[in-house]
Amino acid sequence: MVTNYEGNMLGSKKLQNISIIAQKQCHDYTKVEDMFSKLATEDEAERAIVIQDIQQDIKELASTELDSVKLFLSTILRLSQRSPFDDITHGMKQLLQQLEGLGLQVPRIRFRKGPSFYIPHDVVPKLNDTSSEVYHLFKNAFLNDARVSHMVQVMGFHPAYLSYWIQTHHYLLRGPGQLPKYFRAYIGILASCRHHCLYSVNLLEREFLCFGGPPTWLQGIQYAPRKIQRLSTINDILCNSPWALNNHHMQELQQGADCWSRQELSQALTIICHFHALTQFILGCGLTHEIDSSAGHTYGSSGCSTPIKTSPLDAPSDEESSLSEKSGDPILFDDIYTRLMQEAGETSNSEELNHQHFADLLEQQSNRELLQMRKSNALSHYLMNPDFQYTVAKEMIHGHEFDWEEMGFPVFRGYNTELADILDEKFRVIQSLTYNTMGKRANVDTTKLRESVWYFTQQLLGVYFTDFDYGLVKSMLPDNFKDYISVTVLTPEKLQEDNFRFTGFTYSEKVHFSLIMMESRFQATFCYGLKALD
Repeated sequence: MVTNYEGNMLGSKKLQNISIIAQKQCHDYTKVEDMFSKLATEDEAERAIVIQDIQQDIKELASTELDSVKLFLSTILRLSQRSPFDDITHGMKQLLQQLEGLGLQVPRIRFRKGPSFYIPHDVVPKLNDTSSEVYHLFKNAFLNDARVSHMVQVMGFHPAYLSYWIQTHHYLLRGPGQLPKYFRAYIGILASCRHHCLYSVNLLEREFLCFGGPPTWLQGIQYAPRKIQRLSTINDILCNSPWALNNHHMQELQQGADCWSRQELSQALTIICHFHALTQFILGCGLTHEIDSSAGHTYGSSGCSTPIKTSPLDAPSDEESSLSEKSGDPILFDDIYTRLMQEAGETSNSEELNHQHFADLLEQQSNRELLQMRKSNALSHYLMNPDFQYTVAKEMIHGHEFDWEEMGFPVFRGYNTELADILDEKFRVIQSLTYNTMGKRANVDTTKLRESVWYFTQQLLGVYFTDFDYGLVKSMLPDNFKDYISVTVLTPEKLQEDNFRFTGFTYSEKVHFSLIMMESRFQATFCYGLKALD
């Protein structure tokens, strides 16, 4: 039998061991950051010197401390494949070949080339295509972070939008604000875990350590300060039942020990809502793990031949049927195009009829078995209530009571004028973004289709706008498209490649739909948070 004293001693020793391991991990990330961050320069001559220095330092290290070299190999592999500068990719490929010639086992990419399981890599915008409209954004992203993430590359289908997304993402993690940068990264981790998004968590853990965050926090939320732990409730609610958030939750956080100021809460809310919506996009587009993450490379003789249809994180169990099995045929271009050309059916003649359309649609989706969240979560150590699940809104909340333009924007501007302006422009861009094409057809007005996706997304979150015709959603979007939107917005961790089957639509258009859903969700949940805080 273990006494209380012995139990405390064992617990203390375990915590000490965890701390030692975590400190080493932090030291390792710092060493990698110091070596490769110097590549983030636009000066070609300067880059050439840095590349040569890295090659020389790594080869010297390989001759004396072979094990130490392994620390840098995954980053070298990433840069040999993913950089907007050809001299960097060439230099890192050359280095890998030289190390292999010295008898060192070098890593291989675990999955097929490309940033997405669902989108062929030769279709995604190229990082080094200097003639493309999006190249300057890829280049600037690399100059800021010494990385062009898979998120940024896939969003590169839509440069006009990507510009504002990069500004937002950078501002939230690295811009001015009361919260320390490692606090922000950790809050992002907590938000990303709600949808089991290992991709986002891996990137944010790196950011957290690079910002000087205490490594022990990465062992689980119980190792973080009580102040951080107190955000768990609003993290759960905003992700799964945002309509249930109220002023009481916010007042509680502003009272007692380890309390939050209103300014801090406004910043935390923005980060939580941003990453809830972003993980939806990551999973919805099937992004592959970054090459230098532990899941993105292997030291086997060749890359893993995991089937493309496999979920980005892990395969579902037998009882967790994919959306495509539930909804039958893939979403058909001709069906939606015909609906669009028919002006999407009749317009509601009264608010009462429109109200009924809204209620019918919500009831239809609430009966879907698809919305039952998966119970297993490998990231549950970051969650205080990992079993908290989505529940359907019991009543409609009128969007005009707290819409972005009339309420959200002016309220948030009182907390952060610069970021409020960036968010406002980002919403405007995504809502108006169109190329007047649909599949291979040109000169198509897609306004009604885009509005249907936007308002149906917010409808799933309980938001009702009296001036929008919900009959349009019923007649414009086939049932399997509505199913796809529902699962993407509410339980994206259940999505697989079969869900991404849009026969006749281009991959750019599929990403466009994902961006609309992401921003619509972000706006709705953020307004819920601001209303509770106001």
